[in-house]
Amino acid sequence: MPIIPINDVALRYRELGNRDNQTIVFASSLLWSADTFSELLTELVKEYHLVIPDLHGHGASEYREAMTLESMTEDFYLLLRTLGLPKVVWFGCSIGGMIGMRLALAHPSVLDSLILMATSAQRDPSTIKSTTLHLWKMFRDGHREDIADVAMKLFFASKTYRDRPELINQCRAELVGTKDATGMFAAALAAFNRSDIAGEIHKIKTRTLVIAGREDPAATPAQADFIASQIAGAEVKSIEEASHLVGIEKPLEIAKLVQDFLKKTSPA
Repeated sequence: MPIIPINDVALRYRELGNRDNQTIVFASSLLWSADTFSELLTELVKEYHLVIPDLHGHGASEYREAMTLESMTEDFYLLLRTLGLPKVVWFGCSIGGMIGMRLALAHPSVLDSLILMATSAQRDPSTIKSTTLHLWKMFRDGHREDIADVAMKLFFASKTYRDRPELINQCRAELVGTKDATGMFAAALAAFNRSDIAGEIHKIKTRTLVIAGREDPAATPAQADFIASQIAGAEVKSIEEASHLVGIEKPLEIAKLVQDFLKKTSPA
């Protein structure tokens, strides 16, 4: 997979599908690689050209010791410019959605549409931030087995836990098997210490779809409703029996939402 130096940081990406089709840039969440979203991507690649970058500190992408979401956004903007892509659909999950909103504010010319899944424009409440930051520090310091079960319950809905133990076990093994979490932790800090852009997102003019899992404790349906209320013409969908990793829990439902949204909003 190609690696491109951007602002002295190497970013790895891969491409799937036909370049003649509309391009979706899929920006994954913290911790999980795009491979974890394979069912969703398998559906989307049937109709779209996919560009899938590794987040800073994830996969083979490098990172800076001190990062902000704004600096990460600039890196991805330059990556898109370097790849010479026409206007893209930015499909951002969690931190990927936070970057997507900042990209739409700073560089709207590179975007055709914006899909925001399991994300927030605001800072985390102090209670959630303190709990998750503690778990992240333990994860960074090698105590992955110790925090795995607590962490997994923040990502998946109760029905998923009950009905799909194989998926829970797969994702748990991926979390515990992480070899080096230093870069992931640097990216997590960028998300934890993010600026509050709730008062700015009304400036976004990009066509937008906002998706939330009904049981998501981190990026709640209320936060999704708020984002959609601030962006003119934005659509919002809440997915039942799903949590923060809604794209993994309900891949076919999410793929259908994305396909319907893009067919409806794309120029003739």
